Amino acid sequence: MDRKEAPGPDLRTAGIYVHFPFCRRACFYCHFFKKPFRPVTAAGYLKRLAMEARLRRDMALSADSVYIGGGSPSLLDSVQIQGMLEAVARNFNLTSGAEITLEANPEDVFPARLRELLRAGINRLSIGVQSFAERDLRFLKRTHDAARAVQAVAMARDAGFANLSIDLIIGLESQNAKSMERNSRAIEALKPDHVSVYILEGVPSKRPPPGGGPRPASEDRDVRLYSQARQRLLELGFRHYEVSNFCRPGKASRHNLKYWGDEPYVGLGASAAGFLDGRDYRNHADLNKYGAAIQAGKLPLARTRRLDPAKRRIITGLRLLAGIPATAFKPFSSAADFLLAEGFLVRRGGNIAVPPERMLLLNEILGYFI
Repeated sequence: MDRKEAPGPDLRTAGIYVHFPFCRRACFYCHFFKKPFRPVTAAGYLKRLAMEARLRRDMALSADSVYIGGGSPSLLDSVQIQGMLEAVARNFNLTSGAEITLEANPEDVFPARLRELLRAGINRLSIGVQSFAERDLRFLKRTHDAARAVQAVAMARDAGFANLSIDLIIGLESQNAKSMERNSRAIEALKPDHVSVYILEGVPSKRPPPGGGPRPASEDRDVRLYSQARQRLLELGFRHYEVSNFCRPGKASRHNLKYWGDEPYVGLGASAAGFLDGRDYRNHADLNKYGAAIQAGKLPLARTRRLDPAKRRIITGLRLLAGIPATAFKPFSSAADFLLAEGFLVRRGGNIAVPPERMLLLNEILGYFI
């Protein structure tokens, strides 16, 4: 894989997201585009991915991050992953030292395979643990158990991965403070570099609140579990840098920071999103439409739009705990002043940010600027 030096003055820095939409089984809580895994179908899809990369070829674009997500890209073998990365390197200026992340299921990783992934060019692994509590994993209908989750993280570290992230899900009906503490103890023992904590969304509750109405946020169990998770991660030395993300010093996700920092990124694959030259786009979330466009030599665009840059900066940037420069709020001074007075926004040096205790109200806060 051909790597280039750091970008010169004429290069634009961006990230590359590659979507692999195939899974052994569909998780009921996952809202990403996905299809059942079939080796022949997946192999054909990889060819079309390489063709799309060629259609988007831009050697003036310096890629310092690649994120391979899904779906379950850990179903791919190391030769397929290396081929995917070579397609990226042929069509974009992939820099030396680029952060290259692969999402992995715990049941898909083994010592020899992990070493192959490192040789293929993967230097950051994001493992979908979801929980270290058996009851939670059964609720989620995961195919791995807690012991396999622990083993997967430990094996990845032993194989030589120096940048490890794990995903956790909170807000499960099976979850309580005890299971959250089990997660904390596992994190303390395994010492990952990065932890993402996502709240289960879009799944109907089996136990609706009395009267059918929503519970007040102050009484919401999810808020308490999120606060508990946040506090324990801070105690373990993690920095809370984005709504759902915590990292050790220097281990924030370089790729995801592009989303929140309003920076450009290329999205490759069915349903993938990108942001280039001030425009957001999304590819067809349909394998047939995606493939037909590629075969016709056309970009597989389902839609493209240009958001007001001032609004987009706030929508993306307020996800960061550090916030964004106060100057970004000049077009919305009335809304910003009101939210500051009410404590929904705070000043941090020259920035304005959402305070941690208000982060779960982010969508409501953003509504004042949209």
